Amino acid sequence: MAIAVVLAVATVAISFQVLPVLRVEWCKLFPEKRSAVTVPPMDAGPKQVVVAYLNAVAARDHDTVHALAAPSFLARHGGDGIGCSYRRLDLAWVGEPRADSSPYARQVFSVPTRYRVEMEEAGPESDGERRYDVLVGRNAPSERWRIIDYGNG
Repeated sequence: MAIAVVLAVATVAISFQVLPVLRVEWCKLFPEKRSAVTVPPMDAGPKQVVVAYLNAVAARDHDTVHALAAPSFLARHGGDGIGCSYRRLDLAWVGEPRADSSPYARQVFSVPTRYRVEMEEAGPESDGERRYDVLVGRNAPSERWRIIDYGNG
């Protein structure tokens, strides 16, 4: 048992020294769920879905992230949505949804957001404030709103 622990610690130490590329993706190799976020009910509106999604990203609750994001969104963003490399995400504000359009769904709303992040690693993205419009969409009123895209509005 002690040998396995020493080997695991040595592997981690070596990966941080020898393989810095793994440092950025460490959260994908060994996901750490910080807490569970409740999936909103099926009839939850776009704003409630965005709040729950960003809280799930902050908590690294991949089950809730997957429940609230469209498969096409997850495919475009590495299977985990956004935020795997965030050490911390503090939700500051979520605005009111407004009608929008997208090739990913028939009914679409854009929800403005503002939050602060601390990154796991120094890289192309720095720590600080993010302002994104998160697109939620569905193809029928009987479907759950899902995250389909995001960007600078």
